[in-house]
Order: sequence, then structure tokens, then C-alpha cells
Amino acid sequence: MNFSRENQLKNIDQNNVYDLLVIGGGVVGAAILEMSSNSGINSILIEKNDFSSGASSRSTKLLHGGIRYLPQLRFGLVRESLKEQKILKKLLGNLYIPIGLLAPIYEDDGFADLPKILQKNFIISISFKVGLMLYDMLGSRKKIERHRNITKQNTAQLLPMLKKEKLKTSYLFQDAQTDDAKLVLSLLRNSVEINGSTGINYMEITNIEKQNEFYLVALRDKIEKKNYMIRVKKIIAATGVHNLPKGYTKKSSKIKHSGGAHIVLKGDPLRIEGNGVLLPKTEDGRVMFILPWFGNTIVGTTDTEKFSGSLDNPYANEKDIAYLKYHVKKYFNVSGVEHISSWSGVRALIDESSTSTKNISRGHFFKEIDNGFIQIAGGKLTGFRVIAKESLEAIYPKSFSLSKLRFVDELMNIENKYNKNNLEKCINHYCVAKPIDYMLRRTHLSWFQKGGGEEELDKIIKKFDIPNIKQETIKELKRESLVS
Repeated sequence: MNFSRENQLKNIDQNNVYDLLVIGGGVVGAAILEMSSNSGINSILIEKNDFSSGASSRSTKLLHGGIRYLPQLRFGLVRESLKEQKILKKLLGNLYIPIGLLAPIYEDDGFADLPKILQKNFIISISFKVGLMLYDMLGSRKKIERHRNITKQNTAQLLPMLKKEKLKTSYLFQDAQTDDAKLVLSLLRNSVEINGSTGINYMEITNIEKQNEFYLVALRDKIEKKNYMIRVKKIIAATGVHNLPKGYTKKSSKIKHSGGAHIVLKGDPLRIEGNGVLLPKTEDGRVMFILPWFGNTIVGTTDTEKFSGSLDNPYANEKDIAYLKYHVKKYFNVSGVEHISSWSGVRALIDESSTSTKNISRGHFFKEIDNGFIQIAGGKLTGFRVIAKESLEAIYPKSFSLSKLRFVDELMNIENKYNKNNLEKCINHYCVAKPIDYMLRRTHLSWFQKGGGEEELDKIIKKFDIPNIKQETIKELKRESLVS
């Protein structure tokens, strides 16, 4: 059955009993649905907004090995991440995008994640090189995959607009990117169209009640304004930064929020030419990434303890944007930086109140909420498969694995601009329920067009029979700071 919202609502009309309920349509929830359904478990996933509308579409797009966590002595996390890169390369097809990251080392600048003693001019280059050697070793990397020292002269050839004053040397190491939103959609389409599971967006859980061996789960369709009731045997809540629904709210895991702001630059104005750049140190002691992304450029940082907007709709405010632009100009020979769009994401971390979000573990954790009911939180994008696998194995006495994804090339080839046929495909196979789903997450036309793609809206809304849909879509674009 096609992964359209119409078909998913038919499923829930015809079947209200399930073995497993997955709460949350981010990358971990989507992976849980794929793994459970490919093993024969009758599974349903419920997402209160659109799939991948939270942190799973608002990341820096890196499937990175976690080099930043070496100074924190998180060797296990780094080793696991590097191992995951190799596994994901085999499973994700063209959703796994290798990328070289160049890290320039400047005199008197240091590197944000290293201990202060190792940031001194006489030792900073050696410190970073030793870290990269350890990184290569933990990843069991072949010679061709290992880091390289790039001289100041060669750095100038690779990145001609990077400032050379006080540049000591650079290092180039290998990592990977993905399209996080399309990764989620690919996992879900495989779960539904190949494995026969059910996944529904814009469906809010209004209550959960334990009744004998089942959980009664009350649902409310936010679009059709219709109520449903399902019965499930087990629940995994992959709710990210959100608390559990009514009935279990007080049992929610104690988490801390970490924000991250990003801007998109049109084309390649910094002439990074396909390379990523890990900028060594912002003025408040963080690192910053500059990355190519489908013909444009992302500038972003994480570990922001405060964010603007709500947990459902965070956004990069003027201060965030000015901060990013300031640091671009600090390291690149540009007089001004023009951005076409911006976003902010918020992710859940283990609450260690005595420290900043920069130093909190990116490891994931589970909390048993009730019999056969767990909540998962923490972790990072690279570890989504491991998190999903371990969560299932925490409540089922069997092993689970992620299937090699199909439909990847078809999804990746959907253009980041309006196309009537692609819109139809996204409605029928990627559960588009509103214009904003198509504009932000099935394509990225709103991120890549000045004005959020508002000029395309009249053509797009023709496919949607929803009252006041144009006005509502413009409001949603405004909440993302894509239109003024």
C-alpha cells in the first residue's frame, strides 16, 4: 500500500490493535518502525506534527564520527560512531554522502574542544594531529581514508578565500553528510510500502491508559479533527525534547535542551568547492561548520543553551544570525555575508545540571516507563540505527537489524523546486499532508529560495483541500522566519 496519508488513515480505520506503538516521527522513531516491521511485528508510528519536523530536519546534516568528543575522553562514543559510518554507508545508498572536512589551525586561536593546556601555540598543531591519529585508529581506517596534513600554501589552493594571516597549518579528515529529512522519509516509506506497517503524521496522542495487557491510546487527527482509539501491547517513545503524552507526562525522562542555529548561503560564495570546513573556535568557545549542501552552503553551530521560538517551532533569531556571520567574516576574506534562509534545531541531552550543553554526553539512554513501555532520549544522528536497535531489544527478546533502504535514488532526485509530478509523488509515497511538508522536508525549496518559496505557493496549494490553507502555510513559513 502506498505511503499516502489517505491510505494510512484507512489502515487505522480498519485495524485498531497493534503489537507496538512508536511515538515520534524523527529518525530514531522511523528506524524503530523499519526494524520492528521488517521482523514481522505489527507496528504503528504516530507523529503529532510532520515527520522529521523536529531535530531530525534541523541538524548540521553530518553523520560524523564524533571527533569533537575525543577531548572529553568519550572514546566509546567515537568508536561507535566511526563503526556506524561503515554500516550506514552500506545501508543508506546515496543518502550517505562522503565529505572531507578541513580544520585550519591558527596562531593564538587554539581549538575550542581541546583542553586549554593543549591550545598553546607551541603544541596546538601536535595536539590536533594526535587526536586525528587516534580518530583514524578508533575507526580502523585504511591509509587512503586517514587524515592528511595540509600546508599553509596548499590550504590557500583548497580554500582561496580563507584568511591566511596567522594560519599555521590545516588538517583534512574524512566524514559524511546526509539529507536528514529525506533519511527519515526513506525509512518510513520502506517501513510502510515494503514491510506493511502504518505511519501517520499530524496525529496527536491525547491520552494513554494501561488496561490489562494492553495500552489504550486516544488519538486526535489535527487535520480532519477526528478522534481514534487504538490498543497496543508495547510502546517505545522516541519523543526527543518532548514529554510523554497525558497519562504518563509526569514519568517523562529528565532532559536538557541544546540548540543549534544555521544559515543557508546561496551557492558557494566562500568558494569551499565541495569541502567542509571545521572552524576552530568561536568567541564563546564553540566550533562552527561550513558545509556544502545541494549546491548551496550551510553555516552552523550547536551547543546553544538558549533558543528562540517553541520546542515545536524553534528559529534562528537576529542575534544567532549575526553571530554566525561575524565568525564567517572572522575566518574568510568577505566584506559581507548574505543568507537566503535560516533554521534552528533543539535536541535532547541527558540532564547533567552542573555542566554546559557543550560538555553533556551525546550518548543515548532509556527509561522504563511501565511494563513494555520505554522512553529513549539523547544520542546523535550518526547513532540512530544503534539507538533504534537497542530500544527494540530492550523490550523484545530477539535481535533486530535495519534493512538496506530502497527508493533512495528516487527521493534524492526530487528537485528542490516546484514540480507538479514530484508533488504528486510526494503526496502518494511520502505522506505529504500540507504544502509546508513538501516545501521544507520532501524538497528544500523554502530553504533554497529567498522568500521561502512563497511565489510557488499558489501552484502548490491546488493539490490540497484544506480550509484557509494558503494563509496557514504563510503563517508556518513566518514561524520558520522564511517570510517576513
